[in-house]
Amino acid sequence: MYLEKLKYFIDLVQTGSFTKAGKKNFVSQASITQQIRLLESHFACQLIDRSTIPVKPTEAGKILYQEALQLIQQYDRLTQRMADYNEQRNRVRIEYTSIMDIQLFSQIVQDKKLEEENILLDVEKVPLKGVAENLLNHRYDLAISFDSEFFEEKQIQTLPLYYGDYCAVVGKKHPFFTKESLTLEELYEQSIVMLSPETIGKSYYLMLEHALQDGYAPNIAKVTNDIETEIFLIQNNKMVGFFPENYPLIEDDMDLKSLRIEDSHHQFEIVLAYLVNEQNAAVQRLLELLKA
Repeated sequence: MYLEKLKYFIDLVQTGSFTKAGKKNFVSQASITQQIRLLESHFACQLIDRSTIPVKPTEAGKILYQEALQLIQQYDRLTQRMADYNEQRNRVRIEYTSIMDIQLFSQIVQDKKLEEENILLDVEKVPLKGVAENLLNHRYDLAISFDSEFFEEKQIQTLPLYYGDYCAVVGKKHPFFTKESLTLEELYEQSIVMLSPETIGKSYYLMLEHALQDGYAPNIAKVTNDIETEIFLIQNNKMVGFFPENYPLIEDDMDLKSLRIEDSHHQFEIVLAYLVNEQNAAVQRLLELLKA
């Protein structure tokens, strides 16, 4: 069965070792080697560069890895859904994009008595970019994220969960650390660090649009692909970042401070997104409970 071979291939790429991939799957190193060779024979190309330690995928292997990941994930979802059907479980698959999303949603659903409705929530964190595509491709039933990710998506409707303002975040070394708020002029004179468009998708361009509405062109000195790097640069390079108000990672860090931006267009809305033509009865019932 090729699914098993693809699983071995994924584990080999992720571990970088035939031995470790074998141990992960409770088979011998020789078995992993044989299955990878069968895949290479099937696709008529080399998939693994064995000359390096750890071993790495070739260019063809990188393509197979990305596609195989999606295929295995889809098969796992199929297996889960069939098990849910057999056991009469109403599972709703929800994707979310930040700790703020899931904490907010958790607070909202706690009093909805989902157990009485036999509704089981299955949540998974995903990158911000692509959250709408996941929903459109039925990888998930619902999505919790910033409303900007669903602009102009005619097949998607949204249910507002929370409105708020973006804040400017500075580190203890920054001269603005003692302030409580910033004027627009003070903000846009600073070197700004932001998450990249590849990471946050449409939200990046919406932030630029908000800056132009404020009457300024932001001085974006650095873009990063993860929040940890962004926070490091704020703490150590005296840069300024944009975060939603009450963002947990910022509120819990004594070396960071959120500053209100005076008279700014930098606002956000967190929404629950779903397909216009949603037919899943469990999803429809959950939406009814949330709207009540």
